Amino acid sequence: MTSGHGSGSGEPLDIGDRVIAAADLGGFLRPRIRHGTPGVIIGCTPDGLLTVHFATGRIQHASPGDLILAATPPPA
Repeated sequence: MTSGHGSGSGEPLDIGDRVIAAADLGGFLRPRIRHGTPGVIIGCTPDGLLTVHFATGRIQHASPGDLILAATPPPA
C-alpha cells in the first residue's frame, strides 16, 4: 500500500487504483495531462510520488494530492 491519500479522499491510494487527475500535471518539457484525465496507479517512488499510467498513454509521476480516487461502478 502507498502512503498517500488522494485529494478529498480519506482512503490511501494503492497500486491498481483507478484515479483521476485533480489538476493539470506536467507541461514544462512534455504535453500536459489535463485535469479530469483518468489513469491507473502502477507504482510508487521512494520519495512518495505515485507512478500513474493515464488514458492518454503517458506515464507520469504525481503527488497523491494531485489525484482523486475514481468512483468504481457498483457491481451488476
